[in-house]
Amino acid sequence: MNKKALTVIIGFIAIALGIGYTLAACGLIEPFSIFVPGWWTVFLIVPGLVMLFSRDSNKFVSLCLITIGVVLFLQKNDLLGDIKKYIIPALLIIFGLSLIINTIINSSKKKTTIIPNYPADGSIPVFESSFAEVCPDYSGKDFKGCSIDITFGSGKLDLRNSKIDQEVNIFINAAFAGVNIKLPPGCRVEVETSTSFAGVDNKYISSTSPNAPLVHVFASVSFGGVEIK
Repeated sequence: MNKKALTVIIGFIAIALGIGYTLAACGLIEPFSIFVPGWWTVFLIVPGLVMLFSRDSNKFVSLCLITIGVVLFLQKNDLLGDIKKYIIPALLIIFGLSLIINTIINSSKKKTTIIPNYPADGSIPVFESSFAEVCPDYSGKDFKGCSIDITFGSGKLDLRNSKIDQEVNIFINAAFAGVNIKLPPGCRVEVETSTSFAGVDNKYISSTSPNAPLVHVFASVSFGGVEIK
């Protein structure tokens, strides 16, 4: 999580609190206070969350901060009971989560550059990747279409130095992943999407010429994003 994202989150929280206090002052909702028992645990939980989503931070430490903050908050509000019986299970869960998160993040740094070859049967190549970055290299080659399937990773399809002189299809299937597509100038682009908690952003300026090669992008994305430019 970068500083801009953190600033935006804090801004939304401040706005929500301001609206809440205004509604309470007008008698529309019950009066409330953010200074509930254990409110100070926010100074453990929020830094822990920021560290958790920072690429180079220690995930074990961040999970410990979050867990300690949550446990102390629950205890201060008499929602937990005897804290001692939760220590060992909490440590096991934190350790397991830190292993999983670190494995996912470290694997996503792996970059695989692929020199594509078109199958003899005339079909388009399919590039599949999990927990890594896949980068098909079409520099100086004719591009006739491809399919990219990614789970927990990222993909880059840079076609700026490739040749597109016919109608082509690009199929994107991404789950918990992001894909960046860069096209050469002079193409027409049509995008069809199917998304779930995801977005497809087409920034490419299409040619107005009816004779320009047509690029179809079919994007099916869940918990991720696709950018075309």
